[in-house]
Amino acid sequence: MNVADIDVLSNRMYAEGVPHDQLDLLRADRPVHFQPVPDERLMNEAWVLTRHEDVLAISKDTEHFVNAHGLNLRGNYTDDEDRHLLNLDDPEHLRLRRMTNKGFTPRVVRRYTEHYHDMAGHLIDEAVAAARAQHDNSAVVFDAVNELSVPLPLLAICELLGTTPDDRDQLVAWSNAIISNDDPDYSPSDEAREQASEEMAAYIRAMYADRAATPTDDMASILVEHVQRGELTPEEYGGYVALLFVAGNETTRNNISHGLLQLAKNPDQYKLLKTGDYWDSAVEELIRWAAPVIYMSRTVTKDVTCKGHQFRKDDRVVLHYAAANRDPEVFDDPHRFDITRDPNPHLSFGFGAHFCLGAHLARLETRCLLEQFVARIE
Repeated sequence: MNVADIDVLSNRMYAEGVPHDQLDLLRADRPVHFQPVPDERLMNEAWVLTRHEDVLAISKDTEHFVNAHGLNLRGNYTDDEDRHLLNLDDPEHLRLRRMTNKGFTPRVVRRYTEHYHDMAGHLIDEAVAAARAQHDNSAVVFDAVNELSVPLPLLAICELLGTTPDDRDQLVAWSNAIISNDDPDYSPSDEAREQASEEMAAYIRAMYADRAATPTDDMASILVEHVQRGELTPEEYGGYVALLFVAGNETTRNNISHGLLQLAKNPDQYKLLKTGDYWDSAVEELIRWAAPVIYMSRTVTKDVTCKGHQFRKDDRVVLHYAAANRDPEVFDDPHRFDITRDPNPHLSFGFGAHFCLGAHLARLETRCLLEQFVARIE
């Protein structure tokens, strides 16, 4: 394939998974690749970065490369309703982040270890029992995505925000539609995506009214207190909670799903995992491999040269995390799934000011699920 023919921003490219063969070509021949976009796609054209060192450099440079115009290439975000952590820069970003930072520190997250082990074990036991009943105890075959990967992170974020598990199916449907990005399996149309956003917003407004009237110790109540003290606008509250719901379940869902699939494809790695010697490195390798956020974009604030390339004011720059995670300059044999890989400086959680707020929670959920899975499934 000719590098000039690669359309790295086309959703069709990702229909069968991340096209790493094409990304490898870009990284080798055109690591800073200008991607024009046909008018009918209604997207911004952008510079696409595929090398680890370049993605890292842009992530660190928050003076020249900002989130303020949105991470999605479909237009620019300016409304108050779009004011959430991903679309803000410091000092506004830091102001919002500090409101929940303490709830996601390693020390706090470790408190959930036993509880998440129990949740994961219960989900696996339910899935196995249902599978055995359906197949007359002759086989254990079940949908690990819908039975394990989807419910575990969603139950965890629902507990943190104080919502009932009974709403989890609806929350998954809303999350899927909101992030669908033209995927018909997630949302059939732009209208359906907009409806899902409106319905989730109404749900969050009802949460706000409930916590304002009857405060609890959950994270939603903490954010309501910030609104009542004038430190957070109602619109920022809505965006914050929506982000926690969507990002708090969708990314870890992808980590776990990709990880279980790779362990099934690589029985030697599953055998290694069962020794119990590689939990930490296995979790990091699952996250590197999954790259649950494939890419995000930044906007250039003023003309600047970075890593030898000249960017102009208002250029859009795509940080391709999935490509950076397979950079052979950083990772030995990058297309090999290796749970013993160490060090593993993947960029799946981003880097710098916008490093994933829930990274420690995602790691814990993934590890708890793996430990319980290995204990039960041969």
